[in-house]
Amino acid sequence: MTQVTLLKQGLDKQPLCLRKPIEYPQLTGSDHWKRKMRTIFRAFDVDGDGCLTEDDMEAVVRRTAEYMNLDDENTNILLNQRLTYLRDVSSKDSTGEIKGKLSEDEFVQNHLANMNESKFRNIWFDVLSSRFQMMDTDGDGLVSSDEYASLFYSFNIRSEHSDKIFDIIDTDNDGFISKDDFVQALTEFWLSENPDNKYNECFGPLVDVTN
Repeated sequence: MTQVTLLKQGLDKQPLCLRKPIEYPQLTGSDHWKRKMRTIFRAFDVDGDGCLTEDDMEAVVRRTAEYMNLDDENTNILLNQRLTYLRDVSSKDSTGEIKGKLSEDEFVQNHLANMNESKFRNIWFDVLSSRFQMMDTDGDGLVSSDEYASLFYSFNIRSEHSDKIFDIIDTDNDGFISKDDFVQALTEFWLSENPDNKYNECFGPLVDVTN
């Protein structure tokens, strides 16, 4: 298997005909949007203790490596990417040090604050480029159905849910998700508060917020 592509800054070129992140209205933190965030949190919270830790990220990566048959080198690259994401969204204590645990409410509020910052929206395509490379484990510039399914497998979500959203994101039905497809879907997922948006289940069925 080709080595997992290391993170790099920026898309090869900015996707055409896509709404710029800065053009989306400020997020209000609607119940629907928070439900999407809680869906992601609970997917990463492998042990279900209500907090995200490095152990959770390691467990998610182990399942991805198992599904994609990644070697140790590529597994470690993926783990470093996941841990970087955790640090980026984590809260800090009174001394400025990153906390070792991230609660669900902190996860939601930290994402809301980040997503509404203009400087964050200005680098949004760079962020998604890195996340695309995280999923493109063979480094061919496309995400296959198996590569996308590995995300759902790592979250213990049934494969039929992966197949359903994969077909929605794959706009030209060629059996692969291109970088433009990915950017379109993830931008809509994170920055839209529309309950009827077709990309609402990019990370699996939305959780029941009463639980």
